Amino acid sequence: MKRVHRDSPLLVLLVCAVLISGLAGCTAGNGWRALNQEVIEEHNIKGRERDIPHTQVTPSLEAGKTVPSSELPVIQIAEGVQASVAWGEGVLMERLSMEAGSSYPEQALAEEVITLVEEGSATVTAGEETFELSKDSLLYLTPGSKRSLKAGDQGLKAIEVFSPVRLDHLSLAGKPHGDNTRVSFPDQGVTPSIEPNKVYNLNEIQWTGLTPPVEDKTYKRSAALSRLIWGKNVMLSWIRMDPNSNFPLHIHPEDQLMITLRGSLEQGILDARHPINGKEQHTHLLPGGMVHSGHMGEHGADALDIFWPVRPDYISYAEKQNALYREVIDPGVKPVKLAEGFVFTEGPTWLKGNLYFSDMHFRADWSADVSKSRTIRMSPDGKWKAIAKGMQTNGTIASRRGHLLVCDMFGHRVIEMSRHNGRILRTVLSRVGGTRIDGPNDIVMDLKGGIYVTDPQFIPDAKKMPGTQVYYRDPKGRSKVVIPAGEYAMPNGVEISPDGKTFYVNNTWLQPGENFVWAYDVQEDGSLDNKRKFAMLNLGPDVLDAEEVKDRFNSQADGMAVDMDGRIYVATLSGAQIFDADGNYVGTIWCPQFPVSLTFGGENYDVLYMVGQSSVWSVQTKVKGFRFPAGLN
Repeated sequence: MKRVHRDSPLLVLLVCAVLISGLAGCTAGNGWRALNQEVIEEHNIKGRERDIPHTQVTPSLEAGKTVPSSELPVIQIAEGVQASVAWGEGVLMERLSMEAGSSYPEQALAEEVITLVEEGSATVTAGEETFELSKDSLLYLTPGSKRSLKAGDQGLKAIEVFSPVRLDHLSLAGKPHGDNTRVSFPDQGVTPSIEPNKVYNLNEIQWTGLTPPVEDKTYKRSAALSRLIWGKNVMLSWIRMDPNSNFPLHIHPEDQLMITLRGSLEQGILDARHPINGKEQHTHLLPGGMVHSGHMGEHGADALDIFWPVRPDYISYAEKQNALYREVIDPGVKPVKLAEGFVFTEGPTWLKGNLYFSDMHFRADWSADVSKSRTIRMSPDGKWKAIAKGMQTNGTIASRRGHLLVCDMFGHRVIEMSRHNGRILRTVLSRVGGTRIDGPNDIVMDLKGGIYVTDPQFIPDAKKMPGTQVYYRDPKGRSKVVIPAGEYAMPNGVEISPDGKTFYVNNTWLQPGENFVWAYDVQEDGSLDNKRKFAMLNLGPDVLDAEEVKDRFNSQADGMAVDMDGRIYVATLSGAQIFDADGNYVGTIWCPQFPVSLTFGGENYDVLYMVGQSSVWSVQTKVKGFRFPAGLN
């Protein structure tokens, strides 16, 4: 049978044919279809066509009805091992819970299974292989695998998705099906996005836009981003939808099993809206062709959508997004830790074959011990030494004389420092318009040799200072304010496009500025014009769920870098977020310790160095970085 989901009178005839055929997927619960067709016609909704297989499995949920996860059946798999379950015709979702040290007995899988760890850890044995899983670990196993699990010391909470449906677990849920129930279906010819018997981290899966960019904005952003993975039969979509955004009315021929994980929304189903939220983790089943939409609350929403069979349109979206990322990073290439043991690293610069950066000594309350702060020189193999101590240095860049221009935060100045021994050669900037600058944070040089310096007031005596500003010092030593106080809560990272025409600055947190990278046109005298939002930075769930509105913009955007093609790299809590020269999201380089700042370096200027709080990382890229002056190799 072909599921047709478009503005077509054939739909009613096809439904009748299905009812006559007696397929399990078309039960008495299909009374919604007449209303569904009315909504399709009223809103002129178009959809894709494809042949969808049917099985004889009776879904556990009534079509289109939302229920809290607490109302889902719970099955006991073994002592200390249980799961809440929901299923459709071709897929079974389980929220697995294992007590500390408990064991999930070995079973020969007749299904493919995708496992995501939400909390805790487990050791998985699959045939002759053993895998250690922890938070955000993903593992895909194929039919024929013999699998067992052993929970770690903190137990395990995980999502498991099986396809086809496991009849033995349906029986445990009190919904037995006969031994001859048809659960299988024809191969759909899909190539899985992840390899079996290999552990992935969910954070390494790139965000893919599911909706067109928001209209009438100066920046390009889809309000619905998803991490998409799929096997042969089933696709998992971890979707994050922006606060107060809308997912328009639409239809698709695939069944959709959805669970809300965070935030809140009104789920549009047919002609009604249903309030659902992550606290109660509402779950529902949308059969193929059922009209639906989403209308987000003030915190936005995260959900897991499970599609059966795999959606070909989403595959194309993911492939297009991944192609952008592969222009920068080869598949499988990950950041490598070079060194650790620092307190708070910042401001990296590649100069004369070495990486220079600041190690700032902050206490738990963010006050600083300047006496313990230092400036570091590191060779490419990770060996390092301090070339200066007792100065709270921050951002650095190469000077035109082959030394370092350094932001001395607590000294209220920008200095030139010898790259050899850390000796202060001269003060470059300390006052603007007769007023002492506050705590210079980050710095970039334009093609003329002028420098832009951010001053976010991030020092103890900030209340005595003029406010969060950005300064420009021209090549002749004349300085001025180019972004006055009040424009941003905390202007931080700065960069300039390779052609020298566009200036970029990001805001770390709070308002004004929010979670954006901002762009300006650079004028002949270094002043800035045409302020606009260039890119919206992705935020994490903890930030989006903040009680106070002002706290919902904490990307912790910090240092930035740019490559020769004009891509911008922004260090954030989520990793190094990348945008192309037009502001399109390219992808995120995820690092086990979030990067505070970054820069290009290496012999060919194609290694991206990322400094975190206590460690330094590098990742090989396929592009070449840009910064003036260059690394002076």
